[in-house]
Amino acid sequence: MVKEIQKFWQARNWMKSNESFLTTWHAHVGYKLDLFDSFAGGAKVQEVAARDELNGQLLLRWVEVGLEVGHLKKTVTGKVKSKKKMVKFVSAKSKDSVGILLREMMELHIPTLMQYPDLMKNNEQLSYLEDKFANVVAETSALLEKASVPPMIKWVNKYKPGNIVDFGCGYGGYLKKIRDADDQVTLTGIEISKEVADEAAEKLKSRRIEVRNEDMQEFLNSGEQVDMVMLHNLLYYYPPEDRPALFKDVASILSDKGTVTVISPLTDSGHGQTFAAAFNTFMTAHKNLYPLPTEKEIEEAAKEAGLKVKMSKPIIKEGGWFLVGLEKK
Repeated sequence: MVKEIQKFWQARNWMKSNESFLTTWHAHVGYKLDLFDSFAGGAKVQEVAARDELNGQLLLRWVEVGLEVGHLKKTVTGKVKSKKKMVKFVSAKSKDSVGILLREMMELHIPTLMQYPDLMKNNEQLSYLEDKFANVVAETSALLEKASVPPMIKWVNKYKPGNIVDFGCGYGGYLKKIRDADDQVTLTGIEISKEVADEAAEKLKSRRIEVRNEDMQEFLNSGEQVDMVMLHNLLYYYPPEDRPALFKDVASILSDKGTVTVISPLTDSGHGQTFAAAFNTFMTAHKNLYPLPTEKEIEEAAKEAGLKVKMSKPIIKEGGWFLVGLEKK
């Protein structure tokens, strides 16, 4: 009898732990279909289903979950209305939206983790489809910029570089913020995705920021000299054994006292290790992605390249994200 009770309580605990997943799932569906906007002013389920050409029964089920998890509420007239926080932070149309993080989690990370049993059993790895998710990754990186821009600007103000290159610049958010702080510095972005590079170039051309659609190795081999290099969210595209060579290549294009900034989640950092462990799980499932670096690894690779760590600052502790600043000796 005692064992049956223990079994029951364990099952109950697992059911309770799944409630947070339902909250994430509900927000993701709402973000993907603009449903929080559809119910922003209050509406009947059948009206939204007819207007947006959605399956009415499935929409009703989504609404029922939303009422339970607190994303939606019923009005006195019986209509369904989105909570203000959901319209502000999850609507794709809101400037404050963080919904793209839900999309990355639900469409990229979780599907990969769900394949783990087969991957382990068959001793296989997936191929990360960089082109397919380039826009998603660029948009999530743009959210990270909000936390990392202030210390980045302090770094630029301290070293006053005459020219800066951002490898894997995405939509060029860092370059744009640096331009806002310094009207004279020469700024160049390197982006391997043509779709992302074209959009960034269009957005930044009026700011006198050049965006090139090329592999960063092309720039590293070009012989161009710069005062500052940004390596943000790039190290996990390189096997650990190749990272010292990457730092050496970067150091070779730096002017005297040139600097490098690195942004990455770090393992063994003391912050956000649950996220870092999950991120490493995702990386290891792919044959063309690699484990996160440790702070010690960056320091040692930098030292081999003639670079010295001058700053190591957590920018999102919950995710283990760090901004590391290096200076050429």
